[in-house]
Amino acid sequence: MVYQHILFAADLIDEDDEPVSRKALELKKMNNSAISIVHAVEIPTGYGDSYEMPVVSQWQKDLEASLMGRLESLAEKIDVDKANIHLKIGPPKNLILDVAQEIGADLIVVGSHGRHGLSLMLLGSTSTAVLHGAKCDVLAVRV
Repeated sequence: MVYQHILFAADLIDEDDEPVSRKALELKKMNNSAISIVHAVEIPTGYGDSYEMPVVSQWQKDLEASLMGRLESLAEKIDVDKANIHLKIGPPKNLILDVAQEIGADLIVVGSHGRHGLSLMLLGSTSTAVLHGAKCDVLAVRV
């Protein structure tokens, strides 16, 4: 199968992203595909709003700016246009699938830690949720 648009779901943890980005880049070159990057982070948004705590609001803005900088650096490494970078705030499982649908991705490349048992119940599994919810192919790369 030839993939037209690959979505790389980045963890923004170098040792986790390295094998996943390498595989996404390899598939991009093999298929002459477009590639996009998504990172979704769950932050306790609005926590300080009811108390009008500007410190919390500024912390979130600083975090988002830092994450965007890291995404741009990663995009540069694997030759992804800045227009194809997606930083989302909220549940990663849902937002990765939303971005895939929005951009018309026909492949999602995501890292998998291979958690099971109690650690899976406590930490959840983004890759499993993406695999079961995706309307396109999903490649889970062991990290």
